[in-house]
Amino acid sequence: MLPPFDVYGNLPAGIHACAIDERAERFGHGSPERIVEIAELIEFINWAKLAGVERVIINGSFVTARPDPNDVDVIMLPGNDYPRGSSPATDEEYIWPFLQIIVAADEADLLAWSHEDFGTDRRGRNKGVVEMLL
Repeated sequence: MLPPFDVYGNLPAGIHACAIDERAERFGHGSPERIVEIAELIEFINWAKLAGVERVIINGSFVTARPDPNDVDVIMLPGNDYPRGSSPATDEEYIWPFLQIIVAADEADLLAWSHEDFGTDRRGRNKGVVEMLL
């Protein structure tokens, strides 16, 4: 279960795991932006499962209390079964225009993105990210 937001509308620092249904319940309603973004995220998660993606971390204003988030930041870690010769998810922007997808090189890269790059908000306050359970 995801923890409550802090006084700034952020999740507490760290990586918080959740299933897509919990994510949809928590973040997928309340504004037209959230409804569209959760639909794209669900499509992406379904694609990620089929494509052999190992881990997916979600960040950005979508995982805050902000009512009208800009987009959904996604960090994905390809698994061993990921089809290396096909078009990466980052080439599919026309399918998921509200997802900003970063492909991590390895586990260390994914953790660096999660903690160092996405571990604070624009004002430098610590905040958490959400890991989608695949």
